[in-house]
Amino acid sequence: MNITTSSSAHSLVGPAQASDRYGSARALFWGLQGYVMVALACSSFFPLLFRYQEHTIIILIVLSLGVCAGERTSPWVRTPLDLPLWCFMIWVLCTVPFATDPAYSFAEWKKFVAQAGVFYWSLLVLARCRHERLPQLVIQAFVIGAALLACYALVEFFQRGGTWRDRFIRAHAFGSDYNWLSTYMVVAIPVAGSLLVIGRLAWSRVAQALVLGITGAAQLFSYTRGGWLGHAAQGVTLALMIGGRRLVLGVLGLLAMIGAGLVVASHSGFQTDTVDVKTVDTRLMVWTIGLGEVATHPVTGIGFGNNSFVKRFPEYSVEKQEHLPVRDRIIPAMHNTFLMVTLGSGIPALLSFAWIFVALLRRLIPIPWTIGRDRATAVLAAGIGLAVIGFAVRNLFDYMFMGSLAHLFWLLAAVGITVTGPSHLSSVPGPTLDENQPVPAEGQTSA
Repeated sequence: MNITTSSSAHSLVGPAQASDRYGSARALFWGLQGYVMVALACSSFFPLLFRYQEHTIIILIVLSLGVCAGERTSPWVRTPLDLPLWCFMIWVLCTVPFATDPAYSFAEWKKFVAQAGVFYWSLLVLARCRHERLPQLVIQAFVIGAALLACYALVEFFQRGGTWRDRFIRAHAFGSDYNWLSTYMVVAIPVAGSLLVIGRLAWSRVAQALVLGITGAAQLFSYTRGGWLGHAAQGVTLALMIGGRRLVLGVLGLLAMIGAGLVVASHSGFQTDTVDVKTVDTRLMVWTIGLGEVATHPVTGIGFGNNSFVKRFPEYSVEKQEHLPVRDRIIPAMHNTFLMVTLGSGIPALLSFAWIFVALLRRLIPIPWTIGRDRATAVLAAGIGLAVIGFAVRNLFDYMFMGSLAHLFWLLAAVGITVTGPSHLSSVPGPTLDENQPVPAEGQTSA
């Protein structure tokens, strides 16, 4: 009888131990992916690392799908972005056969699909990783990456002889130019600001204030007006959220005074190039040509991708315009992401693309905006929402929805959707509005 009992116990303990080992291996697998996400948030501010990031994420997506298949669980995490995002991708794919260069447009479509893969991979890792503070760690790594880039940009700017007098020398991003630096800062500054608001420790607040100062200086010395307009849109939105129309009017008045000050300074010999409208004129010329093509091809466009314009109009290539004065040249691209999408894949593509931003903002910044039970979550989501607004405005003047910038956008979108989910209990430190307010039941919205 003892032998029988011993054998029975051994048969029960063996599968239990195997199950524990399997559970530990799964936890380690998702935990490692969480650390990769943290590294991605920091390293995406350095475009030279983009190819390594891209290949790593593709491998991790394949491994994640394999693990989910082995577990017989769905990797799908439903979000408000699913319908507009898939409508956009499917429609663009349907317009590829009508493109001026179908092979190029298909390659650009695949790049966008890979970028969307970062979004769904991030959602899956955030949902499966047992580390409750992972969203906070991702945001902190994001801000650290922005601070490192800003430090590099400022040092490089002053070493090259940059000055406050004019923008003949401009701060650059590492391995890229001032357009990238400006867009990085547009996205990073409101997120860093949200961490400053929810910080409780004195040293944390001092560190975040220092980061805001450094990133703000890098944005200033990038001398990129599209980035400044992105911050203006963020400021007006923030004023509307916290103070209503009266504060909005005050912010608009302040912005008008800053603009008038730049104009007055230009007449005194300062910032003359900054207020020069030559780049505005060149954009208006190419936008006029692009809108004419949209009127001719309103449904299918001429081909998805930033280079489809010059493929349709080879006479506007850099080589063909070398003999023209600089002021008379037509820039060989739309310099507007939304117009590029419309020209490339028609008005339906524009509607679905804009729908992505609207759906994301409705999740991050509900109207009317209320902080709710969890102050930290609401402020962090608002910071990400302001980053999305600034990114959208920045893309009205250049095509910046690409490469590591697209990775950062989708990563922030995944974090924002996760922390505002109904089952998420925020781990970001920060007081609530009412410490005595009862905690809602699991499944009840917390923000």
